[in-house]
Amino acid sequence: MSPERYLLLVGAGQSPDPVAHAEAHLAPTDFQRHDIGAEITLFAPSALPVLRHDRYVVIGQIVGASSALLSDCCRPEQLIEHAWGNYIAIGLGVDGAPDWILRAPLGHLPAYRTNANGTEIIGSHAGLVLGAIGRAPALNWDFVKYHLAFAHLQTRQTGLLGIDELLGGECWDLTMDGPWQRRTIWTPWRWIAPDREITDPVKARQALRGSVECAVAGLIPRDMPCLLELSGGVDSSILAAALAAHGADARAVTLVTDEREGDERFYARAAATATGLPLAELAVPDKVDLAMPAAVRCARPGLPMTLSLADDLLAQKARTEIIGAFVSGAGGDCVFCSPGSAAPAADVLRRFGIGKAAWTAIDALARIHHASAWEVAKMAWRQARNATPPPAWPRTSGYLVNDALPETPPDHPWLEEPADVLPGKRSHVRAILAALAHVEGYGRQEVAPSRFPLLSQPVVETALRIPTWLWIENGRDRAVARTAWSGILPANVLDRRTKGGLDSYAIAMLDRNRNALRTFLLEGHIARSGLLDRPRLEAALARTARRGDAEVYLLFPLIDAEAWARTWLGAP
Repeated sequence: MSPERYLLLVGAGQSPDPVAHAEAHLAPTDFQRHDIGAEITLFAPSALPVLRHDRYVVIGQIVGASSALLSDCCRPEQLIEHAWGNYIAIGLGVDGAPDWILRAPLGHLPAYRTNANGTEIIGSHAGLVLGAIGRAPALNWDFVKYHLAFAHLQTRQTGLLGIDELLGGECWDLTMDGPWQRRTIWTPWRWIAPDREITDPVKARQALRGSVECAVAGLIPRDMPCLLELSGGVDSSILAAALAAHGADARAVTLVTDEREGDERFYARAAATATGLPLAELAVPDKVDLAMPAAVRCARPGLPMTLSLADDLLAQKARTEIIGAFVSGAGGDCVFCSPGSAAPAADVLRRFGIGKAAWTAIDALARIHHASAWEVAKMAWRQARNATPPPAWPRTSGYLVNDALPETPPDHPWLEEPADVLPGKRSHVRAILAALAHVEGYGRQEVAPSRFPLLSQPVVETALRIPTWLWIENGRDRAVARTAWSGILPANVLDRRTKGGLDSYAIAMLDRNRNALRTFLLEGHIARSGLLDRPRLEAALARTARRGDAEVYLLFPLIDAEAWARTWLGAP
Protein backbone atom coordinates (compact mmCIF):
# COMPACT_ATOMS: atom_id res chain seq x y z
CA MET A 1 0.00 0.00 0.00
CA SER A 2 1.25 3.49 -0.85
CA PRO A 3 2.74 5.27 2.19
CA GLU A 4 1.21 8.61 1.20
CA ARG A 5 -1.73 8.38 3.57
CA TYR A 6 -2.40 10.50 6.63
CA LEU A 7 -5.11 11.72 8.98
CA LEU A 8 -4.73 15.06 10.74
CA LEU A 9 -6.91 16.29 13.62
CA VAL A 10 -6.54 19.96 14.53
CA GLY A 11 -8.16 21.44 17.60
CA ALA A 12 -8.20 17.96 19.10
CA GLY A 13 -7.63 19.28 22.61
CA GLN A 14 -11.10 20.82 22.61
CA SER A 15 -12.77 17.43 22.23
CA PRO A 16 -10.88 14.14 22.72
CA ASP A 17 -13.65 12.02 21.18
CA PRO A 18 -12.57 12.34 17.50
CA VAL A 19 -8.98 11.42 18.40
CA ALA A 20 -10.05 8.37 20.38
CA HIS A 21 -12.39 7.26 17.60
CA ALA A 22 -9.71 7.78 14.95
CA GLU A 23 -7.14 5.84 16.96
CA ALA A 24 -9.50 2.91 17.38
CA HIS A 25 -10.40 2.97 13.69
CA LEU A 26 -6.74 3.01 12.59
CA ALA A 27 -5.53 0.42 15.12
CA PRO A 28 -5.32 -2.44 12.55
CA THR A 29 -3.15 -0.30 10.21
CA ASP A 30 0.52 0.67 10.26
CA PHE A 31 -0.35 4.28 11.12
CA GLN A 32 1.60 5.83 13.97
CA ARG A 33 0.30 8.57 16.25
CA HIS A 34 2.13 11.91 16.50
CA ASP A 35 0.95 14.43 19.08
CA ILE A 36 2.06 17.93 18.13
CA GLY A 37 1.30 20.04 21.14
CA ALA A 38 -2.07 19.77 22.83
CA GLU A 39 -4.17 20.66 19.79
CA ILE A 40 -2.78 18.61 16.89
CA THR A 41 -2.77 14.84 16.40
CA LEU A 42 -1.39 13.20 13.26
CA PHE A 43 -1.78 9.56 12.21
CA ALA A 44 0.55 8.43 9.40
CA PRO A 45 2.66 5.44 8.31
CA SER A 46 6.31 5.59 9.32
CA ALA A 47 7.33 5.84 5.65
CA LEU A 48 5.57 9.20 5.22
CA PRO A 49 8.04 12.00 6.06
CA VAL A 50 7.07 14.26 8.98
CA LEU A 51 9.37 17.27 9.40
CA ARG A 52 9.12 19.32 12.59
CA HIS A 53 10.28 22.90 13.06
CA ASP A 54 9.59 25.28 15.91
CA ARG A 55 6.95 27.21 13.98
CA TYR A 56 5.49 24.58 11.63
CA VAL A 57 5.25 20.88 10.80
CA VAL A 58 5.43 19.45 7.27
CA ILE A 59 3.72 16.21 6.25
CA GLY A 60 4.95 14.65 3.03
CA GLN A 61 7.56 15.54 0.44
CA ILE A 62 9.13 19.02 0.58
CA VAL A 63 12.14 20.01 -1.52
CA GLY A 64 13.96 23.07 -2.81
CA ALA A 65 15.54 24.69 0.25
CA SER A 66 18.08 23.98 2.96
CA SER A 67 16.98 22.98 6.44
CA ALA A 68 18.51 26.19 7.80
CA LEU A 69 16.47 28.33 5.43
CA LEU A 70 13.29 26.40 6.11
CA SER A 71 13.76 26.71 9.85
CA ASP A 72 13.41 30.49 9.56
CA CYS A 73 9.98 30.27 7.89
CA CYS A 74 6.98 31.04 10.06
CA ARG A 75 4.33 32.02 7.48
CA PRO A 76 2.89 30.01 4.59
CA GLU A 77 3.99 32.67 2.09
CA GLN A 78 7.62 32.14 3.15
CA LEU A 79 7.33 28.38 2.82
CA ILE A 80 5.96 28.69 -0.72
CA GLU A 81 8.72 31.11 -1.68
CA HIS A 82 11.55 28.83 -0.54
CA ALA A 83 10.23 25.30 -1.13
CA TRP A 84 7.85 23.17 -3.16
CA GLY A 85 6.68 19.58 -3.29
CA ASN A 86 3.80 17.31 -2.28
CA TYR A 87 3.14 18.35 1.30
CA ILE A 88 0.72 19.64 3.88
CA ALA A 89 2.16 22.16 6.38
CA ILE A 90 0.71 23.15 9.77
CA GLY A 91 1.78 26.49 11.19
CA LEU A 92 2.27 26.82 14.94
CA GLY A 93 1.86 29.92 17.07
CA VAL A 94 4.40 30.89 19.72
CA ASP A 95 2.37 28.83 22.19
CA GLY A 96 2.51 25.76 19.93
CA ALA A 97 -1.17 26.00 19.03
CA PRO A 98 -2.24 25.59 15.39
CA ASP A 99 -2.25 28.80 13.36
CA TRP A 100 -2.61 27.81 9.70
CA ILE A 101 -2.74 24.76 7.41
CA LEU A 102 -1.27 24.94 3.91
CA ARG A 103 -1.48 22.58 0.96
CA ALA A 104 1.51 22.93 -1.35
CA PRO A 105 0.86 24.77 -4.63
CA LEU A 106 0.43 22.16 -7.35
CA GLY A 107 1.06 19.53 -4.68
CA HIS A 108 -0.48 16.12 -5.24
CA LEU A 109 -0.91 15.05 -1.62
CA PRO A 110 -4.68 15.57 -1.18
CA ALA A 111 -6.30 17.37 1.76
CA TYR A 112 -9.95 16.36 2.27
CA ARG A 113 -11.58 18.20 5.16
CA THR A 114 -14.53 18.01 7.51
CA ASN A 115 -15.37 19.09 11.05
CA ALA A 116 -16.44 16.91 13.97
CA ASN A 117 -17.33 18.38 17.37
CA GLY A 118 -15.12 21.42 16.79
CA THR A 119 -12.15 19.42 15.50
CA GLU A 120 -10.89 20.04 11.97
CA ILE A 121 -10.20 16.68 10.33
CA ILE A 122 -8.05 16.58 7.20
CA GLY A 123 -6.96 13.45 5.40
CA SER A 124 -5.34 12.13 2.25
CA HIS A 125 -8.36 9.95 1.42
CA ALA A 126 -12.04 10.67 1.89
CA GLY A 127 -12.58 7.15 3.22
CA LEU A 128 -10.02 7.78 5.95
CA VAL A 129 -11.82 10.94 7.00
CA LEU A 130 -15.24 9.27 7.11
CA GLY A 131 -13.99 6.15 8.85
CA ALA A 132 -12.12 8.09 11.50
CA ILE A 133 -15.28 9.85 12.63
CA GLY A 134 -17.66 6.94 12.06
CA ARG A 135 -19.72 8.78 9.46
CA ALA A 136 -21.51 6.81 6.75
CA PRO A 137 -20.90 8.06 3.20
CA ALA A 138 -23.64 10.15 1.64
CA LEU A 139 -23.32 11.32 -1.94
CA ASN A 140 -23.54 14.99 -2.84
CA TRP A 141 -25.92 15.03 -5.81
CA ASP A 142 -25.36 18.75 -6.26
CA PHE A 143 -21.71 17.90 -6.98
CA VAL A 144 -22.73 15.27 -9.55
CA LYS A 145 -24.66 17.72 -11.69
CA TYR A 146 -21.79 20.24 -11.63
CA HIS A 147 -19.30 17.48 -12.39
CA LEU A 148 -21.25 16.38 -15.47
CA ALA A 149 -22.05 19.91 -16.66
CA PHE A 150 -18.56 21.42 -16.26
CA ALA A 151 -16.08 18.82 -17.40
CA HIS A 152 -12.44 18.92 -16.27
CA LEU A 153 -13.09 21.49 -13.54
CA GLN A 154 -12.13 20.25 -10.08
CA THR A 155 -12.99 22.65 -7.29
CA ARG A 156 -13.20 22.53 -3.49
CA GLN A 157 -16.47 20.64 -3.76
CA THR A 158 -16.38 16.85 -3.52
CA GLY A 159 -18.93 14.15 -4.20
CA LEU A 160 -19.41 13.38 -0.50
CA LEU A 161 -21.67 15.42 1.75
CA GLY A 162 -19.81 17.21 4.50
CA ILE A 163 -16.36 16.88 2.91
CA ASP A 164 -14.59 19.56 0.92
CA GLU A 165 -10.99 19.85 -0.24
CA LEU A 166 -8.17 22.27 0.42
CA LEU A 167 -6.81 23.05 -3.03
CA GLY A 168 -3.14 23.34 -3.87
CA GLY A 169 -1.88 26.77 -2.87
CA GLU A 170 -4.73 27.35 -0.40
CA CYS A 171 -4.34 28.01 3.30
CA TRP A 172 -6.76 27.32 6.15
CA ASP A 173 -6.21 30.19 8.62
CA LEU A 174 -7.36 30.37 12.22
CA THR A 175 -8.94 33.80 12.68
CA MET A 176 -8.78 35.94 15.80
CA ASP A 177 -12.31 35.05 16.88
CA GLY A 178 -11.86 31.32 16.37
CA PRO A 179 -13.33 30.10 13.02
CA TRP A 180 -11.09 28.75 10.32
CA GLN A 181 -11.05 30.71 7.06
CA ARG A 182 -9.88 29.68 3.59
CA ARG A 183 -7.31 31.88 1.81
CA THR A 184 -5.55 31.56 -1.56
CA ILE A 185 -1.78 31.97 -1.19
CA TRP A 186 -0.49 30.86 -4.62
CA THR A 187 -2.11 31.78 -7.91
CA PRO A 188 -0.88 31.29 -11.49
CA TRP A 189 -1.72 34.89 -12.36
CA ARG A 190 1.34 36.16 -10.48
CA TRP A 191 3.55 34.38 -13.00
CA ILE A 192 2.10 35.85 -16.19
CA ALA A 193 2.91 39.49 -15.34
CA PRO A 194 4.97 41.24 -18.07
CA ASP A 195 7.83 41.94 -15.64
CA ARG A 196 8.21 38.17 -15.09
CA GLU A 197 8.18 37.16 -18.75
CA ILE A 198 11.07 35.25 -20.28
CA THR A 199 10.98 36.74 -23.76
CA ASP A 200 14.36 35.57 -25.04
CA PRO A 201 13.91 32.17 -26.78
CA VAL A 202 17.30 30.84 -25.69
CA LYS A 203 16.72 31.78 -22.06
CA ALA A 204 13.22 30.31 -22.23
CA ARG A 205 14.56 26.95 -23.41
CA GLN A 206 17.27 26.95 -20.74
CA ALA A 207 14.83 27.86 -17.99
CA LEU A 208 12.30 25.23 -19.04
CA ARG A 209 14.84 22.43 -19.28
CA GLY A 210 16.33 23.46 -15.94
CA SER A 211 12.92 23.47 -14.26
CA VAL A 212 12.02 19.98 -15.55
CA GLU A 213 15.36 18.54 -14.45
CA CYS A 214 14.95 20.26 -11.06
CA ALA A 215 11.45 18.80 -10.67
CA VAL A 216 12.55 15.27 -11.56
CA ALA A 217 15.57 15.43 -9.24
CA GLY A 218 13.43 16.80 -6.40
CA LEU A 219 10.57 14.33 -6.76
CA ILE A 220 12.45 11.12 -7.55
CA PRO A 221 15.27 9.96 -5.23
CA ARG A 222 18.05 8.29 -7.23
CA ASP A 223 17.87 5.07 -5.24
CA MET A 224 14.10 4.65 -5.50
CA PRO A 225 12.95 2.35 -8.32
CA CYS A 226 10.44 4.24 -10.47
CA LEU A 227 8.32 3.37 -13.48
CA LEU A 228 7.84 5.91 -16.27
CA GLU A 229 4.68 5.69 -18.36
CA LEU A 230 6.37 6.25 -21.75
CA SER A 231 4.17 6.75 -24.79
CA GLY A 232 6.96 8.10 -26.97
CA GLY A 233 5.25 11.46 -27.16
CA VAL A 234 7.19 14.66 -26.54
CA ASP A 235 6.17 15.02 -22.89
CA SER A 236 6.91 11.52 -21.61
CA SER A 237 10.11 11.38 -23.70
CA ILE A 238 11.32 14.58 -22.07
CA LEU A 239 10.80 12.92 -18.69
CA ALA A 240 12.79 9.90 -19.88
CA ALA A 241 15.68 12.24 -20.72
CA ALA A 242 15.40 14.03 -17.38
CA LEU A 243 15.34 10.76 -15.44
CA ALA A 244 18.42 9.58 -17.31
CA ALA A 245 20.23 12.87 -16.62
CA HIS A 246 19.34 12.53 -12.94
CA GLY A 247 20.74 9.00 -12.79
CA ALA A 248 17.45 7.67 -11.45
CA ASP A 249 16.75 3.98 -10.98
CA ALA A 250 14.13 4.20 -13.70
CA ARG A 251 12.56 1.86 -16.15
CA ALA A 252 9.78 2.57 -18.66
CA VAL A 253 6.60 0.90 -19.79
CA THR A 254 4.45 1.55 -22.85
CA LEU A 255 0.90 0.29 -23.19
CA VAL A 256 -0.30 -1.21 -26.46
CA THR A 257 -3.86 -1.75 -27.67
CA ASP A 258 -5.12 -3.56 -30.76
CA GLU A 259 -6.19 -0.26 -32.27
CA ARG A 260 -3.60 1.43 -34.51
CA GLU A 261 -3.64 4.74 -32.62
CA GLY A 262 -2.97 2.85 -29.38
CA ASP A 263 0.30 1.37 -30.63
CA GLU A 264 3.14 3.86 -30.09
CA ARG A 265 5.95 1.35 -29.72
CA PHE A 266 8.00 2.84 -32.56
CA TYR A 267 8.33 6.17 -30.73
CA ALA A 268 8.60 4.69 -27.24
CA ARG A 269 11.45 2.43 -28.36
CA ALA A 270 13.26 5.40 -29.91
CA ALA A 271 12.97 7.45 -26.71
CA ALA A 272 14.01 4.50 -24.52
CA THR A 273 17.04 3.73 -26.70
CA ALA A 274 18.17 7.36 -26.68
CA THR A 275 17.89 7.67 -22.90
CA GLY A 276 19.02 4.20 -21.91
CA LEU A 277 15.86 3.33 -20.02
CA PRO A 278 14.80 -0.32 -20.18
CA LEU A 279 11.39 -0.55 -21.82
CA ALA A 280 8.58 -3.04 -21.21
CA GLU A 281 5.67 -3.30 -23.65
CA LEU A 282 2.35 -4.33 -22.13
CA ALA A 283 -0.66 -5.36 -24.21
CA VAL A 284 -3.92 -3.98 -22.84
CA PRO A 285 -6.82 -6.49 -23.03
CA ASP A 286 -9.67 -5.48 -25.28
CA LYS A 287 -12.49 -6.73 -23.04
CA VAL A 288 -13.18 -4.13 -20.37
CA ASP A 289 -16.31 -4.43 -18.25
CA LEU A 290 -17.60 -0.86 -18.14
CA ALA A 291 -20.76 -1.71 -16.18
CA MET A 292 -19.18 -2.27 -12.81
CA PRO A 293 -18.19 -0.24 -9.71
CA ALA A 294 -14.88 1.61 -9.76
CA ALA A 295 -12.02 -0.22 -8.06
CA VAL A 296 -11.13 2.57 -5.61
CA ARG A 297 -13.31 4.74 -3.37
CA CYS A 298 -12.49 8.37 -4.14
CA ALA A 299 -13.98 11.72 -3.23
CA ARG A 300 -14.84 12.23 -6.90
CA PRO A 301 -14.97 10.07 -10.03
CA GLY A 302 -11.35 9.35 -10.90
CA LEU A 303 -10.03 6.60 -13.15
CA PRO A 304 -11.85 6.41 -16.51
CA MET A 305 -13.43 2.96 -16.60
CA THR A 306 -12.10 2.41 -20.12
CA LEU A 307 -8.58 2.47 -18.61
CA SER A 308 -9.31 0.06 -15.75
CA LEU A 309 -7.44 -2.90 -17.25
CA ALA A 310 -4.47 -0.71 -18.19
CA ASP A 311 -4.42 0.57 -14.62
CA ASP A 312 -4.45 -3.01 -13.32
CA LEU A 313 -1.48 -3.90 -15.55
CA LEU A 314 0.59 -1.02 -14.21
CA ALA A 315 -0.33 -1.84 -10.61
CA GLN A 316 0.68 -5.47 -11.08
CA LYS A 317 4.01 -4.50 -12.65
CA ALA A 318 4.70 -2.17 -9.72
CA ARG A 319 4.01 -4.97 -7.24
CA THR A 320 6.22 -7.41 -9.11
CA GLU A 321 9.16 -5.04 -9.47
CA ILE A 322 8.69 -3.28 -6.08
CA ILE A 323 8.31 0.14 -7.67
CA GLY A 324 8.52 3.15 -5.34
CA ALA A 325 6.75 5.64 -7.62
CA PHE A 326 5.05 5.97 -10.98
CA VAL A 327 6.28 8.86 -13.13
CA SER A 328 3.78 10.39 -15.55
CA GLY A 329 3.94 13.12 -18.18
CA ALA A 330 0.28 13.95 -17.54
CA GLY A 331 -0.51 17.57 -18.23
CA GLY A 332 2.46 18.10 -20.53
CA ASP A 333 0.38 19.32 -23.48
CA CYS A 334 -1.26 21.87 -21.21
CA VAL A 335 1.85 23.07 -19.37
CA PHE A 336 3.86 23.27 -22.60
CA CYS A 337 1.07 25.41 -24.06
CA SER A 338 -0.07 23.33 -27.02
CA PRO A 339 -2.43 25.79 -28.74
CA GLY A 340 -6.07 24.90 -29.27
CA SER A 341 -7.03 28.15 -30.96
CA ALA A 342 -5.64 31.34 -32.48
CA ALA A 343 -5.06 32.80 -29.00
CA PRO A 344 -1.22 33.07 -29.23
CA ALA A 345 -1.58 35.31 -32.29
CA ALA A 346 -4.23 37.32 -30.43
CA ASP A 347 -1.67 37.84 -27.65
CA VAL A 348 0.82 39.23 -30.16
CA LEU A 349 -1.81 41.57 -31.62
CA ARG A 350 -2.71 42.82 -28.15
CA ARG A 351 0.90 43.33 -27.13
CA PHE A 352 2.54 44.57 -30.36
CA GLY A 353 -0.26 45.42 -32.78
CA ILE A 354 -0.38 44.52 -36.47
CA GLY A 355 3.09 43.88 -37.82
CA LYS A 356 5.73 41.29 -38.58
CA ALA A 357 5.44 39.56 -35.19
CA ALA A 358 1.69 39.12 -35.62
CA TRP A 359 1.98 37.69 -39.12
CA THR A 360 4.74 35.35 -37.96
CA ALA A 361 2.49 34.02 -35.20
CA ILE A 362 -0.47 33.69 -37.59
CA ASP A 363 1.64 31.74 -40.09
CA ALA A 364 2.95 29.45 -37.33
CA LEU A 365 -0.57 28.64 -36.10
CA ALA A 366 -1.80 28.04 -39.65
CA ARG A 367 0.98 25.46 -40.10
CA ILE A 368 0.26 23.80 -36.75
CA HIS A 369 -3.48 23.49 -37.41
CA HIS A 370 -3.23 22.94 -41.20
CA ALA A 371 -5.50 25.95 -41.65
CA SER A 372 -5.68 29.02 -43.84
CA ALA A 373 -3.55 31.92 -42.61
CA TRP A 374 -6.45 34.29 -43.36
CA GLU A 375 -8.84 32.20 -41.27
CA VAL A 376 -6.37 32.18 -38.37
CA ALA A 377 -5.89 35.94 -38.78
CA LYS A 378 -9.65 36.55 -38.56
CA MET A 379 -9.97 34.42 -35.43
CA ALA A 380 -6.97 36.10 -33.80
CA TRP A 381 -8.30 39.55 -34.64
CA ARG A 382 -11.68 38.75 -33.09
CA GLN A 383 -10.06 37.42 -29.90
CA ALA A 384 -7.70 40.37 -29.65
CA ARG A 385 -10.49 42.94 -30.01
CA ASN A 386 -13.13 41.19 -27.92
CA ALA A 387 -13.41 43.05 -24.63
CA THR A 388 -15.94 40.55 -23.25
CA PRO A 389 -14.25 37.61 -21.55
CA PRO A 390 -15.42 34.12 -22.52
CA PRO A 391 -17.64 32.11 -20.16
CA ALA A 392 -16.00 31.22 -16.86
CA TRP A 393 -15.91 27.55 -17.95
CA PRO A 394 -17.40 25.62 -20.90
CA ARG A 395 -20.69 23.94 -20.10
CA THR A 396 -22.31 20.83 -21.52
CA SER A 397 -25.71 19.36 -20.81
CA GLY A 398 -24.05 16.03 -19.97
CA TYR A 399 -27.42 14.16 -20.23
CA LEU A 400 -28.84 16.25 -17.41
CA VAL A 401 -32.49 17.29 -17.40
CA ASN A 402 -32.91 21.01 -17.95
CA ASP A 403 -34.08 21.64 -14.40
CA ALA A 404 -30.83 20.15 -13.05
CA LEU A 405 -28.48 21.95 -15.44
CA PRO A 406 -26.49 24.58 -13.49
CA GLU A 407 -26.02 27.99 -15.07
CA THR A 408 -22.56 28.85 -13.73
CA PRO A 409 -19.59 26.73 -12.66
CA PRO A 410 -18.61 26.31 -9.02
CA ASP A 411 -16.03 28.73 -7.66
CA HIS A 412 -12.33 28.20 -8.17
CA PRO A 413 -9.68 30.80 -7.25
CA TRP A 414 -7.93 30.43 -10.62
CA LEU A 415 -11.07 31.64 -12.39
CA GLU A 416 -10.66 35.03 -10.72
CA GLU A 417 -8.43 36.35 -13.46
CA PRO A 418 -6.81 39.78 -14.02
CA ALA A 419 -8.77 42.22 -16.13
CA ASP A 420 -5.90 42.65 -18.60
CA VAL A 421 -5.07 38.96 -19.08
CA LEU A 422 -4.08 38.04 -22.64
CA PRO A 423 -6.37 35.50 -24.37
CA GLY A 424 -3.58 32.99 -24.86
CA LYS A 425 -2.47 33.14 -21.23
CA ARG A 426 -6.08 32.69 -20.10
CA SER A 427 -6.22 29.53 -22.23
CA HIS A 428 -2.84 28.40 -20.89
CA VAL A 429 -3.92 28.71 -17.25
CA ARG A 430 -7.28 27.05 -17.87
CA ALA A 431 -5.63 24.14 -19.67
CA ILE A 432 -3.36 23.53 -16.67
CA LEU A 433 -6.36 23.71 -14.35
CA ALA A 434 -8.17 21.13 -16.50
CA ALA A 435 -5.15 18.82 -16.38
CA LEU A 436 -5.16 18.88 -12.57
CA ALA A 437 -8.62 17.28 -12.59
CA HIS A 438 -7.19 13.99 -13.90
CA VAL A 439 -4.33 12.99 -11.61
CA GLU A 440 -6.16 11.20 -8.78
CA GLY A 441 -8.33 8.13 -8.34
CA TYR A 442 -6.15 5.52 -10.05
CA GLY A 443 -5.91 2.07 -8.47
CA ARG A 444 -2.17 1.88 -9.08
CA GLN A 445 -1.73 4.80 -6.69
CA GLU A 446 -2.72 2.41 -3.89
CA VAL A 447 0.46 0.46 -4.73
CA ALA A 448 2.85 3.39 -5.20
CA PRO A 449 2.36 7.16 -5.48
CA SER A 450 2.33 8.94 -8.82
CA ARG A 451 4.74 11.77 -9.56
CA PHE A 452 3.82 14.44 -12.08
CA PRO A 453 6.97 16.51 -12.69
CA LEU A 454 5.40 18.53 -15.52
CA LEU A 455 2.58 19.60 -13.17
CA SER A 456 4.97 20.60 -10.39
CA GLN A 457 5.45 24.13 -9.08
CA PRO A 458 8.90 24.79 -10.65
CA VAL A 459 7.82 23.68 -14.13
CA VAL A 460 4.41 25.38 -14.15
CA GLU A 461 5.81 28.68 -12.86
CA THR A 462 8.50 28.63 -15.55
CA ALA A 463 6.07 27.69 -18.31
CA LEU A 464 3.68 30.48 -17.34
CA ARG A 465 6.48 33.03 -17.64
CA ILE A 466 7.10 32.10 -21.28
CA PRO A 467 4.88 34.09 -23.70
CA THR A 468 2.48 32.03 -25.77
CA TRP A 469 4.02 33.07 -29.08
CA LEU A 470 7.35 31.44 -28.19
CA TRP A 471 5.59 28.08 -27.82
CA ILE A 472 4.59 28.11 -31.53
CA GLU A 473 7.86 29.18 -33.15
CA ASN A 474 8.52 27.84 -36.64
CA GLY A 475 5.07 26.30 -36.83
CA ARG A 476 5.66 23.70 -34.08
CA ASP A 477 3.44 23.31 -31.05
CA ARG A 478 5.31 23.08 -27.72
CA ALA A 479 8.27 24.57 -29.60
CA VAL A 480 10.16 25.69 -26.48
CA ALA A 481 10.08 22.15 -25.08
CA ARG A 482 10.95 20.49 -28.38
CA THR A 483 13.96 22.74 -28.94
CA ALA A 484 15.16 22.51 -25.32
CA TRP A 485 15.81 18.78 -25.74
CA SER A 486 17.16 18.98 -29.29
CA GLY A 487 20.24 16.80 -29.60
CA ILE A 488 19.23 14.74 -26.56
CA LEU A 489 16.06 13.08 -27.83
CA PRO A 490 15.81 11.65 -31.35
CA ALA A 491 14.45 13.88 -34.08
CA ASN A 492 11.62 11.49 -34.94
CA VAL A 493 10.28 11.97 -31.38
CA LEU A 494 10.83 15.72 -31.13
CA ASP A 495 9.45 16.38 -34.61
CA ARG A 496 6.49 14.07 -34.14
CA ARG A 497 3.20 15.64 -35.20
CA THR A 498 0.86 12.70 -34.68
CA LYS A 499 -0.46 11.82 -31.25
CA GLY A 500 -1.45 8.41 -30.00
CA GLY A 501 -4.69 7.91 -28.19
CA LEU A 502 -7.31 5.55 -26.93
CA ASP A 503 -10.38 6.94 -28.69
CA SER A 504 -10.82 3.93 -30.97
CA TYR A 505 -10.19 1.55 -28.08
CA ALA A 506 -12.76 3.36 -25.90
CA ILE A 507 -15.37 3.41 -28.68
CA ALA A 508 -14.88 -0.32 -29.26
CA MET A 509 -15.31 -0.99 -25.52
CA LEU A 510 -18.49 1.07 -25.51
CA ASP A 511 -19.97 -1.03 -28.30
CA ARG A 512 -19.01 -4.28 -26.57
CA ASN A 513 -20.70 -3.12 -23.34
CA ARG A 514 -23.81 -1.60 -24.94
CA ASN A 515 -26.41 -4.02 -23.52
CA ALA A 516 -24.97 -4.03 -19.99
CA LEU A 517 -24.69 -0.24 -20.02
CA ARG A 518 -28.41 0.22 -20.67
CA THR A 519 -29.23 -1.34 -17.32
CA PHE A 520 -26.16 0.12 -15.61
CA LEU A 521 -27.05 3.71 -16.53
CA LEU A 522 -30.82 3.73 -16.93
CA GLU A 523 -31.38 1.90 -13.64
CA GLY A 524 -28.38 3.29 -11.80
CA HIS A 525 -28.01 5.66 -8.86
CA ILE A 526 -27.71 8.79 -10.99
CA ALA A 527 -30.83 7.93 -12.98
CA ARG A 528 -32.76 7.28 -9.75
CA SER A 529 -31.63 10.65 -8.39
CA GLY A 530 -33.77 12.28 -11.08
CA LEU A 531 -30.87 14.16 -12.71
CA LEU A 532 -30.85 12.43 -16.10
CA ASP A 533 -32.65 13.14 -19.36
CA ARG A 534 -33.69 9.52 -19.92
CA PRO A 535 -35.04 9.81 -23.51
CA ARG A 536 -31.83 11.46 -24.72
CA LEU A 537 -29.69 8.89 -22.88
CA GLU A 538 -31.72 5.99 -24.28
CA ALA A 539 -31.27 7.37 -27.80
CA ALA A 540 -27.50 7.66 -27.34
CA LEU A 541 -27.25 4.09 -26.05
CA ALA A 542 -29.27 2.82 -29.01
CA ARG A 543 -26.90 4.31 -31.61
CA THR A 544 -23.77 2.62 -32.90
CA ALA A 545 -20.83 4.35 -31.27
CA ARG A 546 -18.77 6.36 -33.75
CA ARG A 547 -15.77 8.62 -33.42
CA GLY A 548 -16.67 12.29 -33.60
CA ASP A 549 -20.20 11.77 -32.24
CA ALA A 550 -20.45 14.25 -29.36
CA GLU A 551 -23.40 12.39 -27.82
CA VAL A 552 -21.31 9.22 -27.58
CA TYR A 553 -18.36 10.95 -25.92
CA LEU A 554 -20.68 12.35 -23.25
CA LEU A 555 -21.42 8.78 -22.17
CA PHE A 556 -17.92 8.23 -20.78
CA PRO A 557 -18.07 10.72 -17.88
CA LEU A 558 -21.56 9.45 -17.04
CA ILE A 559 -20.30 5.83 -16.94
CA ASP A 560 -17.42 6.89 -14.69
CA ALA A 561 -19.73 8.82 -12.37
CA GLU A 562 -22.13 5.88 -12.01
CA ALA A 563 -19.20 3.51 -11.35
CA TRP A 564 -17.97 5.92 -8.66
CA ALA A 565 -21.43 6.11 -7.05
CA ARG A 566 -21.72 2.31 -6.92
CA THR A 567 -18.33 2.05 -5.23
CA TRP A 568 -19.74 4.02 -2.29
CA LEU A 569 -23.38 2.88 -2.30
CA GLY A 570 -23.33 -0.61 -3.83
CA ALA A 571 -25.84 -1.76 -6.41
CA PRO A 572 -29.03 0.34 -6.55
